[in-house]
Amino acid sequence: AASAQVRPIRKRRIVITPSFRQVADDTLHEPIHLRDRIIAERASLMARSDTGFGRWPIAAKLDRPRSCRRSGAMNPTAPSTAGAATRERLMRAAAGIVARDGMEAATTAAIAAEAGVAEGTLYRHFESKDDLLIAAYRQMKQEVFLDAAGAVDTDAAPPDRLKRTWKGIYLAYRANRNAFIFGQRFAESALADREGGEAARAIGRLVSDLRRTGIASGDFKNLPVDLLGNLFLAPINYLLKS
Repeated sequence: AASAQVRPIRKRRIVITPSFRQVADDTLHEPIHLRDRIIAERASLMARSDTGFGRWPIAAKLDRPRSCRRSGAMNPTAPSTAGAATRERLMRAAAGIVARDGMEAATTAAIAAEAGVAEGTLYRHFESKDDLLIAAYRQMKQEVFLDAAGAVDTDAAPPDRLKRTWKGIYLAYRANRNAFIFGQRFAESALADREGGEAARAIGRLVSDLRRTGIASGDFKNLPVDLLGNLFLAPINYLLKS
């Protein structure tokens, strides 16, 4: 009879993980309200390591900050170029939908479709749809107001700076009517309160600087900042709405 073949014994790699009781004991020093969550997360890691998913990649993912985990980047302060481009597309899409169809039409599904991404991608860049709309509003104000002011020579006389800044803002809105309509509809929505006035404060600093310089040179009257701001913006709103 032919001799039976002896199959070589394959060495099996064994991953040793702490027992569930050890995990529980290790968390006794943690605050009570965190203990259950930590035990559950570590138990989940042990279970996944036994099913072949790999232990360390999952652990590394849990150890990273939430914002970093959602974007998939190891360093939350250095977003990838592709990630920044996607974030930009989402904000542009949201602003366009609101300007065209109103705030109610800006659903997560509609924004994702407009941006050409999956709906889940939105939540890798923003905590919620509201956060996306707030970010889009702030960016729009940044581009229109502060960029217009930045193009003006700061050494010019205050009246000339005021005129050039006003004209820059008006021309920017006229060239991008969607930005103007989006800003108007956002300001009239409930999200305006949640935004907290950060965009308005940036504009207020711009107007305050012009006011202070103009008063010092004797070119402007000592008017309250709010009144000067309304006098500055009201003609722009009137011309764009007419």
